[in-house]
Amino acid sequence: MNALEYHLRTRHFPNRFAKSLGYLDWENQPSPYKSYFEAEQIPLKKITPPKKTYEKLYLKNEPNPINLETIALMLRYSLAINAQKVYGPSSWYVRVNPSSGNLHPEETYIIFKNGVYHFNVKNFSLELLAKSDKNIIENGFLIILNSIPLRESWKYGERALRYCLLDSGHAIAALRFSTNLLGWNMKKARIEKEYFLSKFNFHQNEEEIFEAAFFVFEDKIPDIDLKILKNLEFKTAYSPLSKEKVRWEIIFESAKKLKDETKSEFIKKDISFLPSAFDAYEIIDNRRSALGFKQKYLPKNDFLDILDKTLHRKIPPFDVEITANLIDFLIFVNRVEGIESGIYYFDRKKAKLSLIEKGDFSQSAKFINCVQDLGSDSAFTINMIAPIPTNENYKSIMFESGMIGHILYLEAEAKGVRGCGIGCFFDDLITKEILNDEKKIATYGFSVGVPLIDERIIKL
Repeated sequence: MNALEYHLRTRHFPNRFAKSLGYLDWENQPSPYKSYFEAEQIPLKKITPPKKTYEKLYLKNEPNPINLETIALMLRYSLAINAQKVYGPSSWYVRVNPSSGNLHPEETYIIFKNGVYHFNVKNFSLELLAKSDKNIIENGFLIILNSIPLRESWKYGERALRYCLLDSGHAIAALRFSTNLLGWNMKKARIEKEYFLSKFNFHQNEEEIFEAAFFVFEDKIPDIDLKILKNLEFKTAYSPLSKEKVRWEIIFESAKKLKDETKSEFIKKDISFLPSAFDAYEIIDNRRSALGFKQKYLPKNDFLDILDKTLHRKIPPFDVEITANLIDFLIFVNRVEGIESGIYYFDRKKAKLSLIEKGDFSQSAKFINCVQDLGSDSAFTINMIAPIPTNENYKSIMFESGMIGHILYLEAEAKGVRGCGIGCFFDDLITKEILNDEKKIATYGFSVGVPLIDERIIKL
């Protein structure tokens, strides 16, 4: 099944949702944490970061030395646990990076100097999977991002591959902002994935899907000796994530056909910043998905500034060169001071906002987004759209959607409001009914507004 066939088959409709189990098998919910029990555990230090002004998320920073302490700082402010939600007798952890349903399909591996490591999120440690007498990589390190679809398909069934790709986009953007604050560069690693992943034994209990790999460095792309890597002995035994599982063949059949051959295209438009009351690390650490919204207005300048930050410039996070500037926005403006309520189209290549129709369409935004109040109560709600995908660009399209979502999360926090990603929407109502364009697909939704306070959050 090719990318387009997969995306069309996993659409939601008002009278029919994409295929799933139809219930939540709580006895067999996959663990969101993976641990290699035979590997040596290397605890990471939690370091208080320096103060960085908000705009430093996007601008160049002075480089820090690359070592385990600074790698720990990078992970702490991109992929780590940083809070707990408590509701009655139940509690669960939440992380710096967003994920649909807080299910977190991502797994992170790092090749640094002479070691291959897995990031153990729960313990905030690195697990040494393999070690060499000689350095595998010089002048930086390599990050590998994978997904375990089982964590998403447990709840979302066939649509899970979409969420794996979107969550990978979130993770890529989170890593890029974090590496940039440390003064490092991060670029897509263009090496044959089968060659350097052959020893990782990702198929022992649950299947992992390779998503992307990135070099992280100060000024020169690292040298990596794949021959050393290929000959290493790996300790890859890990505990099963669930007792029983349902394997959705469509996910793995479709994922195998996806390529990664996108060429990045950037717009040339100067960036400017509105002042923020929060510093960069504070914004990252405070990011949460809004529980709901108060029906209050957002200033026009904040709205326009948020849109501006999503433009595909050659700065973080898009400078990792894994996206192609293919996403535009259908926007429901519900409550923005100085802008008439209505449906708008935002062309990201031209940085142009156009009115489609005036009026209060907040209830339409609610219905289209699976009848969720997030659509109607927000200041504005975005539905991201893209051209008909191919096997070559589908990953890039979904990564870009997730990366934009992460920008929207941080920008909302910088403005003192909050955002929430929306993965559930009625695809055809967006593309066929409103846009009247069968050559577009809907990829992701996002709302921004004044949040209801989630009293369950305990910062860690």
